[in-house]
Amino acid sequence: MSSILQATTTTQIPVTRIVKGAPYLTEINFFHTDAENQVRMLHEIVEASKRMAEQPGQVAVNTLRSLDGSRVCTYLQWDNQPTLRQAHRVIAESGYQERALTYALNQPLPRVYEIVYTDDRSSDGVSVISPAYEGAIFINEITTQPLTQARLLQLVIANNEIQSMGTSGYRSANFHSSLDGERAVNYSLWDTSEHCIEAISNMADMDENLEETVQIANPDFRFYELVFAVHR
Repeated sequence: MSSILQATTTTQIPVTRIVKGAPYLTEINFFHTDAENQVRMLHEIVEASKRMAEQPGQVAVNTLRSLDGSRVCTYLQWDNQPTLRQAHRVIAESGYQERALTYALNQPLPRVYEIVYTDDRSSDGVSVISPAYEGAIFINEITTQPLTQARLLQLVIANNEIQSMGTSGYRSANFHSSLDGERAVNYSLWDTSEHCIEAISNMADMDENLEETVQIANPDFRFYELVFAVHR
């Protein structure tokens, strides 16, 4: 785990639960950068995350970095839209966000997601984002269109159910659909990155709907490390 990892000020390890139908908002953001600037961007986003964690309505704030140096991801849970908007205004005024974007190769758009599918093999049956987790974190941000989002999710969830039955090292998958219809995100946990890569390779040979999936989806999958976590 990265030395930049921050947690709550309490002695408890922060645990963000990914639960279908939860009574809070889930916002996921992806910042694109390059290996040379990821550390600089990460510093600004972690500082912004600390400020976000102080705002009313916060349920959970998590910041992750991709191991290839090209992405920073924030995974937020919030009580409601008005307090989330106010938290974003505070961050915009702080200057951290503006400085982070100087290292960005994209114009990230904050998106709220619905959790549409969860599958977890732990004893609790609930996927978590936690500093205590020691396996591989695999996040796939899939670009699509509002007219094809539902079909895309149907295809990738069906693939996951096939994959999870006979794949070693698989722990969980959690599919999210953005409310604007333009994204789907899978937050998935594995024993090791090698297990995940092997499963992806095997599924490419088994997927009867691969051609259709490719036509309606543009995946962006990477392995990540959790570097900041707060849960109220």
